[in-house]
Amino acid sequence: MIRLEQAHIEEVRGIRNLDIDFRKKTFAVSGPNGSGKSGVIDAIEFALTGEIGRLAGRGTKGLTIAEHGPHVDKKDFPDAAFVQLSVFFPDLNKSAKITRKVSAPRKPKIEPADADIVAAFKEVEEHPEITLSRREVLRFILAEPSKRSEEIQIILKLESIGQTRAALNTAQNKLNTALRAAEGSVQNRRDALQRHLQIKAFEAKELLDAVNQRRVALDLPPIDKLAADTKLDAGISDGDKLPQFNKQAALRDLKALDDAIGTLPTIGKKQADEILAGLTRLENEPALLSALQRHTLIEKGLSLVDGPDCPLCDHSWEDEGRLRAHLKTKLAQSQEAGKLRDAMTRAGADLAREAATICAALSAANKIATAEGEGATAGALAAWTKDLEGLRTALGTMDGISGLKDRLSTGWPALPAGLPDLLKTLTAKVDAKPDQSARIDAQTFLTEAQVRLSDYRDAMRTAVTSRSASDAAKAAYEAYCRAMEDELNTLYADVQKDFCDFYKKLNDGDEDSFTASFKPSESRLDLLVNFYERGMYPPGAFHSEGHQDGMGVCLYLALMKRLLGARFTFALLDDVVMSVDIGHRRQFCKLLKEEFPGTQFVITTHDRLWAKQMQSAGLVDGKSSLVFQNWTVETGPIVESDEGIWGDIDAALAKGKVLEASAMLRHHLEYAVPQLADNLGARALFRADGSYELGDLLPSVLGQMKDLLGKAANAANSWGNAAARDEASKRKDSLAASNGARNVEQWAVNKALHYNEWANFGKKDFQPVVVAFKELVSQFRCDSCQSWLYVMPRGSTPEVLRCSCTAVNLNLKAKGK
Repeated sequence: MIRLEQAHIEEVRGIRNLDIDFRKKTFAVSGPNGSGKSGVIDAIEFALTGEIGRLAGRGTKGLTIAEHGPHVDKKDFPDAAFVQLSVFFPDLNKSAKITRKVSAPRKPKIEPADADIVAAFKEVEEHPEITLSRREVLRFILAEPSKRSEEIQIILKLESIGQTRAALNTAQNKLNTALRAAEGSVQNRRDALQRHLQIKAFEAKELLDAVNQRRVALDLPPIDKLAADTKLDAGISDGDKLPQFNKQAALRDLKALDDAIGTLPTIGKKQADEILAGLTRLENEPALLSALQRHTLIEKGLSLVDGPDCPLCDHSWEDEGRLRAHLKTKLAQSQEAGKLRDAMTRAGADLAREAATICAALSAANKIATAEGEGATAGALAAWTKDLEGLRTALGTMDGISGLKDRLSTGWPALPAGLPDLLKTLTAKVDAKPDQSARIDAQTFLTEAQVRLSDYRDAMRTAVTSRSASDAAKAAYEAYCRAMEDELNTLYADVQKDFCDFYKKLNDGDEDSFTASFKPSESRLDLLVNFYERGMYPPGAFHSEGHQDGMGVCLYLALMKRLLGARFTFALLDDVVMSVDIGHRRQFCKLLKEEFPGTQFVITTHDRLWAKQMQSAGLVDGKSSLVFQNWTVETGPIVESDEGIWGDIDAALAKGKVLEASAMLRHHLEYAVPQLADNLGARALFRADGSYELGDLLPSVLGQMKDLLGKAANAANSWGNAAARDEASKRKDSLAASNGARNVEQWAVNKALHYNEWANFGKKDFQPVVVAFKELVSQFRCDSCQSWLYVMPRGSTPEVLRCSCTAVNLNLKAKGK
């Protein structure tokens, strides 16, 4: 995959113009909420994938990259919004640049455009899962089993598993429907043959008795055995064959249709009533119908709930519990509607078979009417047949069924007016025909019998083929589900092991006996975890929010390890450990360092302590960290750097914006002073809430530095090191002479000079304050490497005051007497 070298972001989301040197190392971006950290993640994600996940998640209806990807002041000029990344590909041992504009997210510019480079970028584009934000962490842990399965399969690029399973299930259902239709056709053809033969039982003996009785009348040898190729009219030459019309058979067919018409008020009534009841219920319960239509949407929404704001409509609820209860009620309604839908479609299929039976009777009568030249009757019969075939099609889908209420209420067969009279006229016409001689009757009887037997055999062959296809589809579906379950069990066993190992490392000493169970089934993935050896429960049952966050991150890491293995070299983690307690965050650093030494993580956090922990744990260093002091819509993120901040303050003052300049100065001091207090071991009045104001810390930092420089001068004097003594004394005198230091000392005496009053100063009054504090802050930096000074070892008895490059390296330990 990749490692990130550098990024240039311009007019994207909340960022106006920003350059970051990642140096292919794990990198931390910290700053208060709303300072623009996530904008960095958005920009990198956009450059690599052409997508911004934040614009496609919860509450994003109506949001698009084209309209909402650019900075708000450039929304009408998307061509001005772009990101350029310098990327290193370890597998290729090559570096390349990719530039992607918001105006053309699918047309990145790649330099060099070598085939292997382009292919490598394309592969990265297909892995949006490299980005993990906190809102996505819990989707693996607290999601419904079916949605968890879907989400994890997407991460592991296994979407085709569910899609294939669904396709096989759809094929199985369609072939089963075709089988039922084929079996219905067999029944109709058998009834037609049995009616013609006038036999009570559809058995070979009775069939042959009826046939042989006519064959004897024609002096034809009887048929002893009914085989698959037996012809009932065998022996009648084609020249001797008469038209198939058999008066008695025709009368029986017409009577069959007349009898069917007589049963119309009751035939299919049960199924029609069941469908009508369902339609009426859906009409009377709009919420039930709505839930049925939005079942999938509600499931997705429930999986995305993360707080009291509804992910589907952004409506704010009193608390997350009530929102979840509301969505679960809707989901339960949709499940009930699903059951109702299934019952209605089953009734529809049964009713369609009843319609098919009527169509078979109409077909036989239509042949007779056509042969007798009764065009009006034939037309009426054909029109009714067409109408019933349309009804059968409508009964096959829920959408079709929904439009049948009026027809089902007034009588689903919709018998055409006048047809019974036309049928009576046709019957009378046939009945008035002279009776056929015994020989002609026998001959036409056998000819028609053979036609109907052939139709029955064709229907049987179709049914056998349909049965074979249906059985094969069922077998394929079941075999695939078994194989899928076996493969997923193996896959999830590997993920499960890594998940447990990572989680135990994250909670070292707390949950050493932690275990988890992944249980995949057809379309679900159940997750149970051990709660302090009290049993296996869903993660949301007893574990705290912090533990759930930890599980989510660990599961993500386990999945990425399984997906990419050694090629998991890059990931964006956007504020993913905000609920993990302080003690476990150090373990998180250890987890990333030890388990993923080859992976470059870009981590954002609003927690300064966590940012410091990453440095102290060695996950990042000063050069692989970036601090956003603040953000304004005009400037974008204001980066904490001793060089840049003073230029920004001067620019604001030049425009007469004292309020803005004073806020920047104060924010910079509020960033720098706590770090100096930590570096130098400054003492301040303890606050249980850890909320130290600038006025609490800066005087103690100033005092501590004076003490340290005094100790350094004394120590150098004790060792006879005149150069070191002079350097320490010079620094101490410079600090004491600083106007900034005098300002701090006067805060307690003159409140008008206090930082709380800076916003009320005029430009001329505030400019000296800026100069004074710039001079003061410089006293705590090395002129060569620009790093903050710090003591070693940390604690009550430090031995050296130094900088990162050791250009400043003052001994604090005096020579023993």
